[in-house]
Amino acid sequence: MQRGKKKNLLTPTTFSLLHAVDFADRLTYQILPPLKAGMIVLADRYVYTAFARDVARGVHPDWVRSVYSPALRPDLTLYFRVPIDISLERLLSGRAKLKYHEAGMDVGLSADPVESFRMFQSRVLEIYDQLTTEFGMRPIDASAEIPDQQKVVRKMVQEILGDYDLKRANGKNGVTSQPR
Repeated sequence: MQRGKKKNLLTPTTFSLLHAVDFADRLTYQILPPLKAGMIVLADRYVYTAFARDVARGVHPDWVRSVYSPALRPDLTLYFRVPIDISLERLLSGRAKLKYHEAGMDVGLSADPVESFRMFQSRVLEIYDQLTTEFGMRPIDASAEIPDQQKVVRKMVQEILGDYDLKRANGKNGVTSQPR
Protein backbone atom coordinates (compact mmCIF):
# COMPACT_ATOMS: atom_id res chain seq x y z
CA MET A 1 0.00 0.00 0.00
CA GLN A 2 2.84 2.39 0.79
CA ARG A 3 4.36 1.93 -2.67
CA GLY A 4 0.96 2.45 -4.30
CA LYS A 5 0.40 5.61 -2.27
CA LYS A 6 3.88 6.99 -3.03
CA LYS A 7 3.45 6.48 -6.77
CA ASN A 8 -0.23 7.49 -6.73
CA LEU A 9 -1.23 4.14 -8.27
CA LEU A 10 -4.32 3.49 -6.16
CA THR A 11 -7.82 4.41 -7.22
CA PRO A 12 -10.11 5.58 -4.41
CA THR A 13 -11.90 2.22 -4.50
CA THR A 14 -8.63 0.25 -4.35
CA PHE A 15 -7.44 2.46 -1.50
CA SER A 16 -10.73 1.80 0.30
CA LEU A 17 -10.53 -1.94 -0.26
CA LEU A 18 -6.98 -2.14 1.11
CA HIS A 19 -8.05 -0.26 4.23
CA ALA A 20 -11.04 -2.59 4.57
CA VAL A 21 -8.77 -5.64 4.45
CA ASP A 22 -6.61 -4.08 7.16
CA PHE A 23 -9.72 -3.39 9.24
CA ALA A 24 -10.97 -6.97 8.79
CA ASP A 25 -7.64 -8.23 10.10
CA ARG A 26 -7.80 -5.91 13.14
CA LEU A 27 -11.42 -6.88 13.79
CA THR A 28 -10.62 -10.60 13.63
CA TYR A 29 -7.42 -10.60 15.66
CA GLN A 30 -7.44 -7.49 17.87
CA ILE A 31 -11.06 -6.51 18.51
CA LEU A 32 -13.22 -9.65 18.64
CA PRO A 33 -11.02 -11.85 20.87
CA PRO A 34 -10.84 -9.32 23.73
CA LEU A 35 -14.57 -8.57 23.42
CA LYS A 36 -15.39 -12.26 23.61
CA ALA A 37 -13.21 -12.46 26.73
CA GLY A 38 -15.30 -9.71 28.36
CA MET A 39 -12.78 -6.94 27.93
CA ILE A 40 -13.27 -3.35 26.86
CA VAL A 41 -11.80 -2.38 23.49
CA LEU A 42 -10.82 1.17 22.63
CA ALA A 43 -10.12 2.05 19.01
CA ASP A 44 -8.55 5.27 17.80
CA ARG A 45 -10.36 4.99 14.47
CA TYR A 46 -13.17 2.74 13.38
CA VAL A 47 -15.31 2.17 10.29
CA TYR A 48 -16.71 5.69 10.44
CA THR A 49 -13.30 7.01 9.44
CA ALA A 50 -13.48 4.89 6.31
CA PHE A 51 -17.04 5.99 5.59
CA ALA A 52 -16.04 9.64 5.74
CA ARG A 53 -12.63 9.41 4.06
CA ASP A 54 -13.61 7.03 1.25
CA VAL A 55 -16.91 8.70 0.41
CA ALA A 56 -15.14 12.10 0.37
CA ARG A 57 -12.81 10.56 -2.24
CA GLY A 58 -15.80 9.61 -4.39
CA VAL A 59 -16.36 5.97 -3.45
CA HIS A 60 -20.06 5.11 -3.43
CA PRO A 61 -21.42 5.20 0.15
CA ASP A 62 -23.39 1.95 -0.23
CA TRP A 63 -20.28 0.12 -1.45
CA VAL A 64 -18.24 1.36 1.52
CA ARG A 65 -20.96 0.30 3.96
CA SER A 66 -21.15 -3.12 2.33
CA VAL A 67 -17.41 -3.68 2.57
CA TYR A 68 -17.45 -2.75 6.27
CA SER A 69 -20.69 -4.62 7.07
CA PRO A 70 -18.97 -7.15 9.39
CA ALA A 71 -18.10 -4.33 11.81
CA LEU A 72 -19.87 -4.33 15.16
CA ARG A 73 -21.65 -1.20 16.29
CA PRO A 74 -19.74 0.24 19.27
CA ASP A 75 -21.44 0.99 22.56
CA LEU A 76 -19.91 4.46 22.44
CA THR A 77 -18.40 6.38 19.55
CA LEU A 78 -16.75 9.69 20.29
CA TYR A 79 -16.36 12.21 17.48
CA PHE A 80 -13.77 14.86 18.28
CA ARG A 81 -14.97 17.61 15.96
CA VAL A 82 -12.43 20.28 15.12
CA PRO A 83 -12.83 23.14 12.65
CA ILE A 84 -10.70 22.89 9.51
CA ASP A 85 -8.53 25.91 10.28
CA ILE A 86 -7.67 24.65 13.76
CA SER A 87 -6.90 21.20 12.37
CA LEU A 88 -4.66 22.74 9.71
CA GLU A 89 -2.89 24.89 12.29
CA ARG A 90 -2.25 21.90 14.56
CA LEU A 91 -0.89 19.78 11.72
CA LEU A 92 1.42 22.46 10.36
CA SER A 93 2.73 23.39 13.80
CA GLY A 94 4.11 19.87 14.15
CA ARG A 95 5.62 19.43 10.69
CA ALA A 96 6.73 21.31 7.61
CA LYS A 97 4.00 20.26 5.20
CA LEU A 98 0.79 18.30 4.80
CA LYS A 99 0.83 14.69 3.71
CA TYR A 100 -0.35 14.13 0.15
CA HIS A 101 -3.37 11.94 0.95
CA GLU A 102 -4.47 13.75 4.12
CA ALA A 103 -4.62 16.91 2.00
CA GLY A 104 -6.77 15.07 -0.56
CA MET A 105 -4.27 15.82 -3.29
CA ASP A 106 -5.15 12.50 -4.93
CA VAL A 107 -8.70 13.76 -5.46
CA GLY A 108 -7.54 16.73 -7.55
CA LEU A 109 -9.50 19.46 -5.77
CA SER A 110 -6.68 22.01 -5.90
CA ALA A 111 -3.00 22.11 -6.84
CA ASP A 112 -2.32 23.96 -3.57
CA PRO A 113 -1.99 21.44 -0.70
CA VAL A 114 -3.44 23.81 1.91
CA GLU A 115 -6.47 24.67 -0.22
CA SER A 116 -6.90 21.02 -1.17
CA PHE A 117 -6.78 20.10 2.54
CA ARG A 118 -9.50 22.63 3.34
CA MET A 119 -11.73 21.39 0.54
CA PHE A 120 -11.17 17.68 1.14
CA GLN A 121 -11.44 17.83 4.92
CA SER A 122 -14.60 19.96 4.60
CA ARG A 123 -16.11 17.05 2.67
CA VAL A 124 -14.94 14.64 5.37
CA LEU A 125 -16.43 16.79 8.15
CA GLU A 126 -19.75 17.05 6.34
CA ILE A 127 -19.94 13.27 6.07
CA TYR A 128 -18.94 12.83 9.73
CA ASP A 129 -21.72 15.22 10.72
CA GLN A 130 -24.22 13.05 8.80
CA LEU A 131 -22.83 9.89 10.41
CA THR A 132 -23.13 11.48 13.84
CA THR A 133 -26.89 11.59 13.52
CA GLU A 134 -27.23 8.23 11.79
CA PHE A 135 -25.01 6.21 14.14
CA GLY A 136 -25.43 8.11 17.39
CA MET A 137 -21.85 9.30 17.49
CA ARG A 138 -21.19 11.64 20.39
CA PRO A 139 -19.55 14.87 19.20
CA ILE A 140 -16.98 16.59 21.38
CA ASP A 141 -15.69 20.10 20.75
CA ALA A 142 -12.04 19.33 19.99
CA SER A 143 -11.20 23.03 19.97
CA ALA A 144 -11.95 23.20 23.70
CA GLU A 145 -9.22 22.95 26.30
CA ILE A 146 -7.97 19.40 26.87
CA PRO A 147 -9.07 19.23 30.55
CA ASP A 148 -12.58 20.27 29.48
CA GLN A 149 -12.65 17.61 26.76
CA GLN A 150 -11.41 15.05 29.25
CA LYS A 151 -14.27 15.83 31.66
CA VAL A 152 -16.81 15.35 28.87
CA VAL A 153 -15.22 12.06 27.79
CA ARG A 154 -15.04 10.73 31.35
CA LYS A 155 -18.73 11.47 31.89
CA MET A 156 -19.73 9.72 28.65
CA VAL A 157 -17.59 6.68 29.44
CA GLN A 158 -18.96 6.47 32.98
CA GLU A 159 -22.50 6.46 31.58
CA ILE A 160 -21.66 3.50 29.34
CA LEU A 161 -19.58 1.57 31.86
CA GLY A 162 -21.82 2.20 34.85
CA ASP A 163 -23.05 -1.39 34.90
CA TYR A 164 -20.02 -3.03 33.23
CA ASP A 165 -18.97 -4.94 36.35
CA LEU A 166 -22.56 -6.11 36.85
CA LYS A 167 -22.72 -7.41 33.25
CA ARG A 168 -19.44 -9.29 33.67
CA ALA A 169 -20.65 -10.82 36.94
CA ASN A 170 -23.80 -12.02 35.16
CA GLY A 171 -21.78 -13.60 32.32
CA LYS A 172 -22.52 -11.02 29.64
CA ASN A 173 -19.38 -10.23 27.71
CA GLY A 174 -20.32 -6.90 26.19
CA VAL A 175 -20.21 -8.08 22.57
CA THR A 176 -22.84 -6.23 20.64
CA SER A 177 -24.41 -7.68 17.55
CA GLN A 178 -26.55 -4.77 16.52
CA PRO A 179 -26.60 -4.23 12.76
CA ARG A 180 -25.14 -0.98 11.63
